[in-house]
Amino acid sequence: MPGSKRLLALAAGAAGLAAAGVSGATTIAYSSQGPSSSHVWVMRGDGSGKDRLTAGDVDDLSPTFAPTGARLVFVRRRPDRTDDLYRVDVDGTDLTRLTRTGASEANPVWAPRGRLIAFVRGGVVGTFEIVVVRADGTGGRRLTFNAVDDFEPAWAPSGKRLAFTRFVGSTNSEILVVDADGTNLRRLTTSRAGDHHPSWSSTGWIASVRVLATGSELRVMRPDGSGKRRLVVSRRPIGDPVWSPDGSRLAFTVWDGDDSEIFVVRANGTGLRRLTRNEVDDVAPVWSPAGGRIAFTRLTGGSNDVWSMRPDGSGKRRLTTGAAHGAAGAWAPEP
Repeated sequence: MPGSKRLLALAAGAAGLAAAGVSGATTIAYSSQGPSSSHVWVMRGDGSGKDRLTAGDVDDLSPTFAPTGARLVFVRRRPDRTDDLYRVDVDGTDLTRLTRTGASEANPVWAPRGRLIAFVRGGVVGTFEIVVVRADGTGGRRLTFNAVDDFEPAWAPSGKRLAFTRFVGSTNSEILVVDADGTNLRRLTTSRAGDHHPSWSSTGWIASVRVLATGSELRVMRPDGSGKRRLVVSRRPIGDPVWSPDGSRLAFTVWDGDDSEIFVVRANGTGLRRLTRNEVDDVAPVWSPAGGRIAFTRLTGGSNDVWSMRPDGSGKRRLTTGAAHGAAGAWAPEP
């Protein structure tokens, strides 16, 4: 698998994209990096109405909406390098700290029904594990207990199960599923390759990336591990798979040797299309609530900004500009 386990953990905790929420119209939450700190902002889908929700000498990362769209959860990294989960209302009020462990916590994902938040915890326990906590910060529960690292939790549409990535060797990782109470752990992939980055569709399929010695594959399977099939085969690394709201398409990235570009493909493997073509990195795509646009982060070296485009690659629009660097976080679906 390209990169190290630590790089994967940092990527999961920093600027990944995930669609969630019901109200909030076309609101996008994002993290904006300043000279010495980063904070959570929200804006409309066209880039207007920008509003900063957090402040202080901290780094606030990875915002994602509650299913109601009224709140966000995010990771706060303080100067002592400890990472905790915080919650804030979309108007910037009711800032609440949810975890106090001294561990490294990352990649929060709100369950579809809003009662639980899944995330990755590491440091204190020695390895990275999948943990859930109630939306008010109570009832924290580890779902995994082992001597290997677990990353990338992804909720099922029902909110009753999660898929995640488990490292089972120095170069091997697999996709597993577990119930939200920690029972019924099941391994879905068994190969010598690196399977990672699960993404659960509204129609019940799980997409993931398989890394091979000859390249990588974008794959899908049912939640019991059956029906496995390849959608895309590439000699380059594939990443960031994310389903459209109706489960009919996947957006993903491909590293072409010099930079990362965004592609889409239908759920049956047809209609592969490249959406971006330039000499900078376009990463972390996320679909708008109606599926009519895709937001993403463009890394130009000098600055990072949030952009959006139509699913055919047309209508590209830069949503953030200025000295601060933006990294897209979440798009709240329309009511």
